[in-house]
Amino acid sequence: MQQQPEAYLLDLPASLLQQVLALCAPAQLARCAAACRLLRQAATGCPAWQQHCLQRWSNWRPFIWNELQQQEAWKTLYAARRQMDLQTDQLVATLVWPLERYGCIAELQQLGYDALDQLRRLAEKQGSLMIGTRYWARQALTAVLSHLQANSMKQILQQPQATQNMPEVGALMVAQAHYPLVDVSAVSAYLDRLAEECKNRMAAAGTCTDREALLILNQLLFNPPADGSSAASPSPDDSPRQADLPYPMSAWSWEQQSSAADWTNIPSGNAGLGLQGDSENYYDPSNSLLPFVLATRKGIPISLAIVHAAVGRRAGLPIEFVGMPMHFMNKLGAADTPDERFIDVFAGGKVLDREAVKAMMQQNDITFHESRLQAVGLAEVYTRLCGNLINIYSHSRNTSKQRILLDMLLAISPNNIEYSIRHAQVAVHRDDFDTAINDYKRIAELAGNVAAPGALHPPRAVIQSRLSAVEAMRSAWHQQALEQTRRPNQAVPVQFKVGDVIRHRRYHYRGVIYGWDAECKAEEDWVQQMRIDQLPGGRHQPYYHVLVDHRDRPFQSTYVAQENIVRPTPTPTSSTAATAGPSSEASEVWDIWNNRDVLAPHWEHSLQVQHPDIGEYFEGIEPDESCYHVNAYLNFRFPEDWIAAI
Repeated sequence: MQQQPEAYLLDLPASLLQQVLALCAPAQLARCAAACRLLRQAATGCPAWQQHCLQRWSNWRPFIWNELQQQEAWKTLYAARRQMDLQTDQLVATLVWPLERYGCIAELQQLGYDALDQLRRLAEKQGSLMIGTRYWARQALTAVLSHLQANSMKQILQQPQATQNMPEVGALMVAQAHYPLVDVSAVSAYLDRLAEECKNRMAAAGTCTDREALLILNQLLFNPPADGSSAASPSPDDSPRQADLPYPMSAWSWEQQSSAADWTNIPSGNAGLGLQGDSENYYDPSNSLLPFVLATRKGIPISLAIVHAAVGRRAGLPIEFVGMPMHFMNKLGAADTPDERFIDVFAGGKVLDREAVKAMMQQNDITFHESRLQAVGLAEVYTRLCGNLINIYSHSRNTSKQRILLDMLLAISPNNIEYSIRHAQVAVHRDDFDTAINDYKRIAELAGNVAAPGALHPPRAVIQSRLSAVEAMRSAWHQQALEQTRRPNQAVPVQFKVGDVIRHRRYHYRGVIYGWDAECKAEEDWVQQMRIDQLPGGRHQPYYHVLVDHRDRPFQSTYVAQENIVRPTPTPTSSTAATAGPSSEASEVWDIWNNRDVLAPHWEHSLQVQHPDIGEYFEGIEPDESCYHVNAYLNFRFPEDWIAAI
């Protein structure tokens, strides 16, 4: 039998070779390019590189990559972006180290759009030991997005005509910074479709005046839907109201709300969207975020006013904003003319004249001034929107969200001393002392300028004193961050380690240990309030920092004496229950597990603890384990608790 000649890849015609290479993954193409000169030429110029680039990355820094794209140097572009992905991976992995954290954040913010795609991939990475990666990727994604959104906020306010008919743009930036994994672009498209429906209704009615058109707009937005429902959100039994939570709902909750809203459903006939003011949960932060408002059909005056103006302006109505004290309304028509009308969007689009507004202000003990009924610009609208949310988050002590909003406020008004001081205070709370120091130095410069906006300017001596205090705090924090805690040789040994899933002996809630002290180190006021000295072991026993499962106690961390900690036991089967003696501790645990008034039923399914800060300390937990894998920094802090996997 005649032997067939060997066939080589390079023997293929050039066109067929390109088709073969087009089927290769990027790594295969790279290996081909390293094989020989001819394959390098073929692989480097392969059109598949463009497809790989556009499939992997949707965010591109303008001006930097344009030249490479115009030259169609897609392989070079792919290699450069891939290198940035690896850099992003390394920076996210380093975020667990406190002393490196904000430097890494600054580098990620410098990468800007080039880091977004990889951060989103990391933030959605699946796996039982990916909890920490997802947590820090989301922290980084939020920081990068808020930085980009603050810069974008500054740009749109410098070009107000560009967004004249899209006043929702800045509000969507606020929502995007809250939920970096959610695509908010559907909101503007939905407002476009609502405006088209409004114009169609105007044309069908033959409207010729703005007053008539306003009534049609209000009917579209505030009339009940055709099915009679008032909201497109899950029932209260399906998801908790924000009033019960100390900070905004997580992205999965937003997706649950968003999936319930049909972004293609436009009211027809005389039916409306059913927008209404949410008096019951007025201070729910989601009422200020436009995607939530359109998904739930509920909001506060300013968010409803933005929706009303966005649809109205697109439909050709010159709707203006009126920022009254304690209330927010819209306005149509020139001031002090018969055509002037005010729209109370919180009251279902009620139309008022100037005298009716004056009466309403008097009824609510608001002093009337003509200036309070003047139209305000987008800068004032976004400032008030951010200010409302900051006040809510100040009450719940959510410094993460406060910082996002303060960044935006400083983009709107960079020389505002009041915002700068609050920004510095929040930075201190988040252990970002370098930012706080830079803030106070900037404040000291602004304090000498009598024209700088904000509240009463503090004296320079006060600012200098605060600056010195923050510098001292930074030094102490640096020293503390490098301290290691080793197990002491004492009468009452430390029985648990960081990462252990535990149960409180008395209150039965479950949690995970993320730190411990050999003896109680709480302040004396807390010791007296909690009656620590009345415990059998008192303060001279180990105490543990515990992240509490939010299904037992919403979003709490506690400081627990060792004598009040036991290990949780899986729900016993009938056969194992029969083998245990009634006097054993297991019997006590089983009695508690069976008491559904005391313990939530979710315990019987998993030892995973649900708390928003789990990822700050741990990489994750395997399904069959009862101890979380600590991250590199916690392993450094407690070197004798956990031997890191090699």
